[in-house]
Amino acid sequence: MYNFDTSVILESIPFLIEGIKITLFISVISSICAFLIGLITVFFRTMGSKPLKFIAVSYVEIIRNTPLLIQLYFIYKSLPAIGLMLPPIGCGILALSLYTGAFISEVLRAGINSVASEQYQASISLGLSKFQTFRLVIFPQAIRIIIPPLGSQFINAIKNSSLVSFISVTDLFYRVYKGAVDDFRFFEFFITGALIYMMLTGTVALLTNIFENQFKIQGRSVKA
Repeated sequence: MYNFDTSVILESIPFLIEGIKITLFISVISSICAFLIGLITVFFRTMGSKPLKFIAVSYVEIIRNTPLLIQLYFIYKSLPAIGLMLPPIGCGILALSLYTGAFISEVLRAGINSVASEQYQASISLGLSKFQTFRLVIFPQAIRIIIPPLGSQFINAIKNSSLVSFISVTDLFYRVYKGAVDDFRFFEFFITGALIYMMLTGTVALLTNIFENQFKIQGRSVKA
């Protein structure tokens, strides 16, 4: 019978905490950048000119239909070739931001499409520009509708951040894997890693539900 040894985990707590810090840093920065990218993309796609719509649609389709790991390696290997030198953690944040931003733009687009078109027409008739209509009328209503799926995308960003370990970023997964290999304690380290990721994503899910309850529209009760 396998002897489950928790002492190796206790000894590795400082080592794992450093990994958690890096994972949180990557996840938070990437989520903020991804939201901004998604916001710009959905504005181009719903209210931009035809060239901007084409750029937005192309970006979303390319990102959604290729694996994140390939995108990560493409950025990591191709940027130095054009003279742009970023540290591995910068490449990881850039790849994760672009990837998550494409999915966030789709979530935002679904929320915008759920807002009655009459409100857009009324705003334009009152003399508001497309940007003012988007910022003052459409987006505030859409964001309340899509809080749960938006929270799910932030959860995915935390989980997907584990892939940055493949480009030598010493995040949580990197440290879990290294500890497992060095001590030959795969059960202990991988179970601990899974529990830590669950706590991180569970915190985001809890915050998402709090925001959803705070700003929910009457009659909607979707949970993240």
